[in-house]
Amino acid sequence: MKRNPIIIYIGFLPLLGGLTSCGDSDGKDQATESKKTTVVTSTDTVRLTANQLKTVNIDLVDFEKRALKPIIYANGVIRLLPDSRAEVSSHIAGKIDRIFVREGQPVRKGQPIVRLSSFELLELQNDYAAAHADVEFLEAEYKRQDELRKSNIGVLAQFQSADAKLKAARARELALKDKLTIIGVGTSNIIQQRQVSLTSGLIIRSPIDGYVSKFHESLGALVEPQTLLAEIINPNRIEANVFVYEKDADYVREGQPVELQFVNRSIAPVKGRVTYIARSVNDENRAITLHVSFTRPKDELLAADMNVQARIIGTGERISEHTLPRTALLDDGDGKFVFVTTQSGADTIPFRKQKVEIVNQGDQFIEVRPVGKLPTAGLKIANNNVLALEAERKKNE
Repeated sequence: MKRNPIIIYIGFLPLLGGLTSCGDSDGKDQATESKKTTVVTSTDTVRLTANQLKTVNIDLVDFEKRALKPIIYANGVIRLLPDSRAEVSSHIAGKIDRIFVREGQPVRKGQPIVRLSSFELLELQNDYAAAHADVEFLEAEYKRQDELRKSNIGVLAQFQSADAKLKAARARELALKDKLTIIGVGTSNIIQQRQVSLTSGLIIRSPIDGYVSKFHESLGALVEPQTLLAEIINPNRIEANVFVYEKDADYVREGQPVELQFVNRSIAPVKGRVTYIARSVNDENRAITLHVSFTRPKDELLAADMNVQARIIGTGERISEHTLPRTALLDDGDGKFVFVTTQSGADTIPFRKQKVEIVNQGDQFIEVRPVGKLPTAGLKIANNNVLALEAERKKNE
């Protein structure tokens, strides 16, 4: 443990210069004090020779001004398409007397979900049967009045009255028939060979293919037309909603390729494409929503509201100052850093760990802003395998 301060002190002799050349007691005291200071600040500094840099494949680069093709990193969520979610309800009031499905169960379009017993359904069928009978009676009366009119026997007013009543009766019959059709009850079985057959049972069916996401009621429950019985979702029809901030809005276009990575899931990234761009700013996150279509990974479970991260290569270019290769950046979990030096020609080159902020990102280069001031004369930045520098620096901690 006692050898480390001596090695650090010797390594910093070129920096200390005249302080170590003094031979008197005051000079020794100053050197000793300088040695102590070096030990304190050396935790952010590491020294390597040119041969060592070459061995670990580290080269030195400068800050450059260049045009960057913007790379946009954004967060998003998986959403169901509007036509892949359905709410199941009844058009009339009734009582649940049978449930055919369970939550999580796959269903096909038209498959029974629940059966209701409904007094309103009986009344509606009865009204239809009565309307149908009225039409038959008024059709006969209309034909009779028409024959009398043609024979110049009947009264024109009576013929016109029969015609108006028939039209009104047909309209009522058609309206009741359409109501029953919407509810899901056919009218062909209500009247057969002048026999009326009514039913109180109504089958509620799934409107889409998918899975039962939620079931809200139980046996014996009384339901109204506004009662939500179940929710059906089709997870095969999904998209990603990616949120891009206003500053990047000029660099996104419909049709752009997007790479999506699923957060907290060990699923390989997938390729997608921007299908639509929202023409308004989201009130919650003040971002513009990109609707991204993608091919879902085979045999992987994806659900709505799962988080994704998107990588988008923006359109156009922007001129950026202080650009560096991405390989010069170190991310240690606490921030972004680079290793800088102003003594690249020394036998033993000192590197200082410098915190930076990312301003713009390109595909292979990034623009950074140093946190604090940096010298400009002779400044060089370590590039490639900067983790080796970080590992060497940690030996001095």
